[in-house]
Amino acid sequence: MSHQVTPQVALANERTFLAWVRTSLALTATGAALVALDPPVHPGWLLGSGCIFVSLGILAAVQSWLGWRATNRDAGSGNWTPTLHVGAVIVVGVIVATLVLTVGAFLATSS
Repeated sequence: MSHQVTPQVALANERTFLAWVRTSLALTATGAALVALDPPVHPGWLLGSGCIFVSLGILAAVQSWLGWRATNRDAGSGNWTPTLHVGAVIVVGVIVATLVLTVGAFLATSS
């Protein structure tokens, strides 16, 4: 049996989609800014951290689309259970990228 998606659910789903897009932009901008601004961090570690942030930004963009589509589909069928498939990956990725940046800064100042 197909259920109608209520306006409240549809609008909440759109707001969530847009939040993921903003997160994607922030992660991508962080990675690009790290490399463009050239802070006092060992170059290899800086590039590694920047690449992780940009990759996480791409992942967040994919999550925004797939999550929006799945929620629209599942809410309309009445089998709606919101899930966050990549949340843990993004959290761990941000921690790793920050640690990589920290190690690179330490190596740059100690040499």
